[in-house]
Amino acid sequence: MRKVIATLLHLFLFVSVATAQTSYSARSYYNRGVSRYAQGDLAGAIGDFDAAIAFDANFFPAYFNRGAARYRKGDLEGALADFNRALEINPRAVEAYNGRGSARLAQGDVTGALADYTEAIKINPRCAEALFNRANLRRDRRDFEGAMNDYTAAIKGKSDFAEAYVNRGNLRYDRGDLDGAIVDYNQAMRINPRLALSYSGRGNARMIKGDLGGAMNDYDKAIALDPQYADAYANRGLVYLAQGRRVEAEKDFAECLRLAPSLKAALAARISKAEQAIAARR
Repeated sequence: MRKVIATLLHLFLFVSVATAQTSYSARSYYNRGVSRYAQGDLAGAIGDFDAAIAFDANFFPAYFNRGAARYRKGDLEGALADFNRALEINPRAVEAYNGRGSARLAQGDVTGALADYTEAIKINPRCAEALFNRANLRRDRRDFEGAMNDYTAAIKGKSDFAEAYVNRGNLRYDRGDLDGAIVDYNQAMRINPRLALSYSGRGNARMIKGDLGGAMNDYDKAIALDPQYADAYANRGLVYLAQGRRVEAEKDFAECLRLAPSLKAALAARISKAEQAIAARR
């Protein structure tokens, strides 16, 4: 059980839009929409982008950002319509291909998503977000070499891409490269010390290596940063179990299932496996 960082879709911060074709009113609504989006007011942002588009029917950034807001609200059809319109206006808009790919993926259209991410990368081989998203998709399709290449390219395109380091670390962990995984998690922490998944990932690697104290410290930190992180409670519970601290382990297992009841079967299997390993060492 492990959380991964999924699709990334960033707002197109096209604030400086003083062109002859874009009216003052369109710019004013647009800029307020960007501000509202950043504050989490998606409905307000969409309303402002609507108004900007009413003043300028070819205002690319307003279509893209309205698509991003609709995507975040779960309106995938509306998001697709906006990304399609943005691509009609600018057929080489990397952001719009990445956005449409994310919306398609959310609808289950893996082939369409892969095509859009690949087109974005074809236009801009250093588009870190599209590389990251395609890497996640390739990982899910068990194309591990392709995923590794894309995570590495994303990091080259954006050296402070903490999420890419975490997911590459996860992939290295899955492939048995624990030391390489720890290097990636450490780098993610240096970039963003508040990213809980990096601590949990390093804790997993440390636990496999037998460093139970280090793993415990990492899970403690992950939970402190994200108290709703069910997997971290499960993993810390397994460390407690290995240390013979069953009472603490049971508390963590109970908290894990309170936060994520769907993990019940997987957690039971992991506990059983851990108990068998403990019994074999006696």
